[in-house]
Amino acid sequence: MSLTINSFGNNSIYSLFGGNSSSGVNSMFGGLEGSLTSLSQIKSGSYGKLVKSYYSKYDNDGNLKSDTSKKSKIADSNLSEIRNDSSDLSKATDKLLAKGKNSIWNQVESTDDEGNVTKDYDKDKIYSAIKGFADAYNELVDSGQKSESTGILSQVAAMVTTSAKTAQTLGKAGITIDNKNHLNVDEDFLKNKANMTYVKDLFNGTGSYAYQVATKSSMANSYAGNELASITGRKSYTNSGDYSLSADDMISKFNTTT
Repeated sequence: MSLTINSFGNNSIYSLFGGNSSSGVNSMFGGLEGSLTSLSQIKSGSYGKLVKSYYSKYDNDGNLKSDTSKKSKIADSNLSEIRNDSSDLSKATDKLLAKGKNSIWNQVESTDDEGNVTKDYDKDKIYSAIKGFADAYNELVDSGQKSESTGILSQVAAMVTTSAKTAQTLGKAGITIDNKNHLNVDEDFLKNKANMTYVKDLFNGTGSYAYQVATKSSMANSYAGNELASITGRKSYTNSGDYSLSADDMISKFNTTT
């Protein structure tokens, strides 16, 4: 099969090797000169050194290798701690917010020595759940305030502010706030003096104090997760659904082709 060219003028020859953007004619070689320049850089080794230097900090799984600097290790550890603490607070809050048969606020029947049947809240279970919430809250306050992330700090600060604004109300449930911004639960007061219906409103339901704290804790967890991912450099899926290559995958391909 032969190729017949009926018309091959100056413009045709120019478009073949160079192209003319003003006339709308593009080179069929797609910028051959630029490609040759890149090829020259590759063969000289300058491009390879740049790529290898940039990606040498990644491991075989595409994760950023641990930084030897003390600051990086501390930041990594702190973010992991924040994620764990916020997760614990979320679990503790779930117990308080649960409804239906799993709700700790369901009243139970009890029979005294004389056979009298009464129905009341399970105060031991309620105290245990609130104490667990307070302990998890205090842990997150401690780990969160050490963070260098403005996102995390803002959420922990908002959490502390919410508690401060609710201090008087919390006091009626036997809960006080100390100078470390920690919640302290008075077991005797909560079980024997506090109005349990009042306490329930404080810790159960959308918009309750516990719900507001949980929302801010969840945001802190999200910020910590994003910060941690940026440090560890984990691989992820691209927008097109492809799995992104690790750094060593790229270097391996580079070594193979050069």
